[in-house]
Amino acid sequence: SLCSLLLLALPIEMKGPFRNLGLTKAPQDPSCVWYTLYEDLPEGTAEVITYSAPEVSAYLVLALAGDGKTFPTTGSKVTAHYSLYLPDCTFIESSRDGGEPFTFTIRVGEVIQGWDVALMKMSLGQRASLVLSSDMGYGETGAGDGIIPPNSALIFDVEILGIE
Repeated sequence: SLCSLLLLALPIEMKGPFRNLGLTKAPQDPSCVWYTLYEDLPEGTAEVITYSAPEVSAYLVLALAGDGKTFPTTGSKVTAHYSLYLPDCTFIESSRDGGEPFTFTIRVGEVIQGWDVALMKMSLGQRASLVLSSDMGYGETGAGDGIIPPNSALIFDVEILGIE
C-alpha cells in the first residue's frame, strides 16, 4: 500500500550514543581484554564499573569517582564523552577523537536503554566502564549497517562532563 511505501522511505532514527562517526583509532585504547562472559549477559544488564587505580594516585581515584552527589534525574541534559567497544575489543568510535562530547536528555528515549539506566547511577565527573547486554543496546537489529552486529553486548568507557 502507499502507506507502507511511505513508511519504508522514511529514514529510521537511530538512538544514541552511537553516531557512526567513522573513526578508525581509539584515543585512549585501554588495552582491551576479550572476556567471553560478555557474550551471554542476562537481559537487562546495565552494569556500571567504576575505574580505580589506587596504585597510581589518590587524586586519580577521586577524579574517576565523580563528585558523588550530583546525579542526573529524568529530563536532565547530560553531556558525556564515550568510547564504544564490542566484547571482542573491536573499537567502534569515540567522542574523544574529535573532542565533541555527546549531549542528550536522559530518560526520554533519546539514547539506548542501557544509557538511560546506567547513567542515572553515575555522578558528575565520574568515569566508568558500562557493560550492556544486547537488549539494553541495539538489540536484534544492531546499528550502523552492521558496524554494531545484531545481539551484541556493548562496552562503553563513559565520563559525565555536565548535568543540567
